[in-house]
Amino acid sequence: MFKIKKASLVLGIKVAILIFFSVTLVVSGYVYSTISELKLKLKQTQLSKASLESSQSTLERETQIKYHHLGEFLLFTDNNELEQELLEKNSIEKKRANYFIKEQIILPKLYDNHCQKYKCIQIKKNFLEIPASIWKALLGTEDFRFLEHKGIDYFAIARAVIVDLMAMKFVQGGSTLTQQLMKNLFLTNERSISRKIKEMIYAIYIENIMEKEEIITLYLNEVFWGTFQGIYIKGFQAASLAYFNKPAEKLTEFESTILVSLLKGPNYYRPSRFIERLKQRSSAVHKRLMQLNLVSKDSTKIWSDLEWENFQKSYIKRENKNYFFYYYLVSKNVEQGIEPYEKFVFYSAVYKRKRELKSITKDADVAVKSIIADKSCESYECKKVFSFYSKLEREKRSAITGERHQVGSLFKPIVYDTFIDFGRSYEEKISTKAITLNLKSGPWSPKDYSQAKKNEILLKHALQKSKNIPLIRIASEIGFEKLEPVLKERIERLKTPLGEYPAQLLGAIELSMEEVFKIYLKFIQDKCGEIKEKKIPLEETILYYMSVAGETTISRLAKPPLKYAYIFGKTGTTNNGLDNWYFAFDGSQIYAIWFGVESKRDEYNLRISGATTSFLIFQDFINHRGKQTAEIHCGG
Repeated sequence: MFKIKKASLVLGIKVAILIFFSVTLVVSGYVYSTISELKLKLKQTQLSKASLESSQSTLERETQIKYHHLGEFLLFTDNNELEQELLEKNSIEKKRANYFIKEQIILPKLYDNHCQKYKCIQIKKNFLEIPASIWKALLGTEDFRFLEHKGIDYFAIARAVIVDLMAMKFVQGGSTLTQQLMKNLFLTNERSISRKIKEMIYAIYIENIMEKEEIITLYLNEVFWGTFQGIYIKGFQAASLAYFNKPAEKLTEFESTILVSLLKGPNYYRPSRFIERLKQRSSAVHKRLMQLNLVSKDSTKIWSDLEWENFQKSYIKRENKNYFFYYYLVSKNVEQGIEPYEKFVFYSAVYKRKRELKSITKDADVAVKSIIADKSCESYECKKVFSFYSKLEREKRSAITGERHQVGSLFKPIVYDTFIDFGRSYEEKISTKAITLNLKSGPWSPKDYSQAKKNEILLKHALQKSKNIPLIRIASEIGFEKLEPVLKERIERLKTPLGEYPAQLLGAIELSMEEVFKIYLKFIQDKCGEIKEKKIPLEETILYYMSVAGETTISRLAKPPLKYAYIFGKTGTTNNGLDNWYFAFDGSQIYAIWFGVESKRDEYNLRISGATTSFLIFQDFINHRGKQTAEIHCGG
């Protein structure tokens, strides 16, 4: 009997040992695979943090910039006090809504944006750059025992279990700061045992490979702090810029408390709507921090009702602007065609025009495309190209190179210049009376936007005022069959026979942004070649005639200094205002801008034009980018 019991005992011990080792093996395998998974996630995270290196920008003397642009731009640099310094040194002078630049100014580089998510800003800093008031407030609020535990606070877990049992529901959690970080970075908010176990394993591992300062830094750089101006805000530095319009190192002790208080629920405590919630939360947090001796007990540092009111007003006013979005766009654009400050101004000009036309365009699917390139560029692939497409969710390259839009009267200068090649003169007079062509498709009579005041018009004035009837009259006199091969060489997509499709000369042809860029580039190179070879003086060329803003279709809209500068430019409008263009050449760079409707086009008839859309974007950009306004020339 004793032998049987002994045998059973031995067997039981063997089974227990087997089970123990089996469980240990399974648990070890699970822990190993979980840690391996975490290592991979950490590696992927590190790879995804690469940012774009920002270059410096130069403001040239005797130029004007919008004063709010300068302040908004400098907010995203390490020297946001530069504006005040420049004013004190009299390097800039405020004139109404502008700053007049008195001497050349080198602007500091923009912060690198480390966030790889769509419409997201993250400006990472190291531990020494984190104000003590912020990390102390974080530890006092979220994990006072952070410096004592190794990833898991068993005391806090026990306390939370007791509180939850007493309340008979989930009231308090026992997660450490490290656990919260792991959950926010690599896990979900799912309430399950498996997720909690994985979170604890992650936390213990991280605590063993990272210093406490590194964990705090990672947390404050990676945590989500809500949205501002439609942009996701990650990390304490971007949050400080969003909520207080200043970098974190300039926050007061109580402002740091407010910033950390927002972490509990950035949208729940949103200052624009729930200021009372935030006020109560911040007061409670600050009281706890005083009890823990983490902040000064000077009650005068706590905001008054008036300070809270002013804070909310400032936040709401700034929330309705877009400069966080402009910085985001600049931070994600590596193209070298223009400098960062110029990009900032360009984006501002684009979205300003979209807002101002909202009452006309309403819910139309409006988009903007653009290419700005050095005159030495031959294609979209050139390093000195800057391009833009407002549909950020779509692929920019295909939109610029593959999608086509009707060009309207954008290419009339090329057509008129062809007339000169056939012996016509810019000084000759052309009849403005109606003309009808008998095509195979039926009679066709071109119309002009406005009725001519005289029966005749000089050819150069017909060009400058973008007249249709004189253009078709001359084309028919020269002969469409003669014009066709010459124009076909310049515009490959020209449909033939031209005589049956004369409306193409008025813009009834579809081209991509890149095609427009290439066609005009070749045209300008040819004209400049003639001028350099002294075949004809600049003042007698189409480049000059179309650079006198006061004589062209933009005469009423042009403002100084652009109004008085000699810059070749041409608008284009077609399809009931659904396609609107502006092309310009200032002797140094080439500009092509399209503003139009992309989908459900048959539902809209917009009273807009290239002059009221694309040209105004160009003008706002060129007048306020901080560069001397170049003038057309064909030098080296």
